[in-house]
Amino acid sequence: MRRNIFLSFMAASAFLLAVLLGGCGSAKKEGAADPLASTTKVGSASCTNVCHAATRDLTEDPATGPTIVAKWLGTTHTSVAGVQCEDCHGGGSLHRGIGPIPFPTPPAAQCAQASCHPVISGSTTPALADFNITRHANTNQIPDSSFSQIPTPVPAGKHVEECSRCHNVNQRFEFDFAGNMVKPDLNNLATPGVACASCHDGHQPQQRANIAQRAASVGYPVFRKFMVDLTTGQQVNQGVRLAATIFQPDGAAFPAAGTAAGTATTPDFNKVIGRNNELNPDMLCAPCHTKGTYKNSGLATHQDDIHTQWAGSGHGDRNAAAFAEFAANPPAYINEATGQAFAIGDHRTTYPIDMALTTTGATATTTRNASYIPAGSTRFVNNYQCFKCHNGLTSLAYQDDVQGTPAALVVFGDVTVTCITCHDPHKDAPGNRKNTRKPVAMTHYSSPIRTTNLTTNVTVGSLKFTGNVFLDNTPVPAATGNETICVFCHQGRESGFTLFKLRLAADNTLAGAAFLNEHYLGTGSMLWGRNAYEYSTKQYGEVAAHQQANCDNCHMVQSGRNDLGGHSWRVFAEADGAVNNASCNVAACHSGRVPATKAGLDSFRDTVFDPTNDYDGDGLIEGIPGEIRDLSLQLILLLQANGIEYDDNNYPYFFQAGLAHISANGFVAWTLPTLKAAFNLQYVIKGLPSAAPVSQIGQPNPSAATHNYRYNIQILRDAYDDLQANGVAGQPNRSAQPRPAGTRPAANYDPQPGGGYNPRQ
Repeated sequence: MRRNIFLSFMAASAFLLAVLLGGCGSAKKEGAADPLASTTKVGSASCTNVCHAATRDLTEDPATGPTIVAKWLGTTHTSVAGVQCEDCHGGGSLHRGIGPIPFPTPPAAQCAQASCHPVISGSTTPALADFNITRHANTNQIPDSSFSQIPTPVPAGKHVEECSRCHNVNQRFEFDFAGNMVKPDLNNLATPGVACASCHDGHQPQQRANIAQRAASVGYPVFRKFMVDLTTGQQVNQGVRLAATIFQPDGAAFPAAGTAAGTATTPDFNKVIGRNNELNPDMLCAPCHTKGTYKNSGLATHQDDIHTQWAGSGHGDRNAAAFAEFAANPPAYINEATGQAFAIGDHRTTYPIDMALTTTGATATTTRNASYIPAGSTRFVNNYQCFKCHNGLTSLAYQDDVQGTPAALVVFGDVTVTCITCHDPHKDAPGNRKNTRKPVAMTHYSSPIRTTNLTTNVTVGSLKFTGNVFLDNTPVPAATGNETICVFCHQGRESGFTLFKLRLAADNTLAGAAFLNEHYLGTGSMLWGRNAYEYSTKQYGEVAAHQQANCDNCHMVQSGRNDLGGHSWRVFAEADGAVNNASCNVAACHSGRVPATKAGLDSFRDTVFDPTNDYDGDGLIEGIPGEIRDLSLQLILLLQANGIEYDDNNYPYFFQAGLAHISANGFVAWTLPTLKAAFNLQYVIKGLPSAAPVSQIGQPNPSAATHNYRYNIQILRDAYDDLQANGVAGQPNRSAQPRPAGTRPAANYDPQPGGGYNPRQ
């Protein structure tokens, strides 16, 4: 059987599992396969034409849902790959409605057969070997078959049933009138595990759609349905059966009905109404990863309330600018900083996005790829480079380093950083925990090198590098572990290295050159002391204890509150001072010395780890966030004395002094010292991004202080000293102000045979 290729976020799926056949005889045998069951096949017609012609799929609405036959005949599992009922359920010659079925609930091994899905896409390891090391497979039998680890006030049978709603979702249960469980046999229970059909709809695992970019139709996966609360994602006993919305048929993804693939025009924005172009893959994980109530006892379930935490986080916030501005309909979302709807800007996205394509251009194929023409313009805007982080499914192409190749996926709608952006349900990356993804290439950088020596913006080459490296092209340490996925998006888009190569090196000139924007929330690289512009004669360092803690030990400690820690990623209570900051105050770290609230951190100085240095030279011993604030202000004033005004709320952020802060007045008369200083200032300020109309200028900077105060103070001090010595005369000399000691030499951006720097530096 030919392996299906899914071009959506579950492209890696190797376990498309057929769920339990309903109707006559399908519940006659539960649990492990009977050794007497026949492997002789009688053909699917014997199942679909006789017993199961009208049997409804039990994962659908039992009254109105489609029949098994309707789903099975309408899927590429059948029409393309030729899968028959007995390929999954085993031979049926002894069944005939009354005898045993070898696999009433087909295990993963049935999907992992050599003729089906023997390996996970992108892997050479046998599928079961990859899957069996994940917690979903439960190969260590925790929980055990009777779920004895969880105390229960209800009878054993009902206890097994309510736990199976997550741990063995395809298990069927029958009870007598007295409430005693008849099937399965409590003494012969299978070990629970999240099998293929726990997530995939085995009777209809895939559908296909025509898109403008490709001559052939593309596949998208179909998933099983759970009865859930539509707000929280919790499983409920009665309600709506909801599948995770992976493919969106109501929005802008489809061309006109009946249009052949490869001939359609750009999808019509008129089809986007409100927020109907949203995808919700999180709702596939939510039923089991949200705290709910047990079906029979009514008590709270035992798991952490992960989906609720995520939904209230920046990663799950659809109104956040990082996602709303990139939506198919930005005005459907409210800018939380202003209370107003987002305008349709240059980042608006046209779906579908074919990540196998790389650019927009003159041909009909490429101009239809996620491009948008702003009003009054003929210029296509292409978000392709932005989709590394600003769409949680397109990010998977970058993580696998297959963007721009035929192996890349197609995405049909708006989505935030969702569960499978960071977690791979089918395998664990070597050395990682909890299915956390480890990108094949954390950085894949490509940018044209331009010169203004002859003509403005003439391309003279390109800067390209890829691999498990920071943007300054230095290796990512193995200690990043699980948190490599965090650094993947939280290292910005430029570095001191790219600044040097694209702007500062001797074969470039600066006249008329635009500012090179470091981008935002680069705290992942900041933690590891990377990506700022480093000066060749200096040494740099880091806060080693925070690197050892890494991202999750500070941001993901469960606090008992959904708005603090866990998958909310919030370290400090934003609303009140009632919560102890447990992630910082453990004995091995600050042992109770860190304030409970973010406001308290602004004036915090832990003298156990940092001497009482007056870094800004104002005669006051302030909290580190305040010291960094004042150092930033000193650099801002020095830039202003050199004719450059900084505005963290308006792009391109640096403007000609005395003029309105609009793009037309962006500063371009850069010198080497001013451009280096501006880059480092932006690195520090945008590590805690501004939310217009509130500016971070003049505010304490707890983000820079916490992630790596030594590195941030070093680059601010070095930028100031360099510009003071090489800029306009008469500015304050601050060389006597303390600078944290470094532990390593500056990055060498342009090594010469003798080990020196390019003379231009």
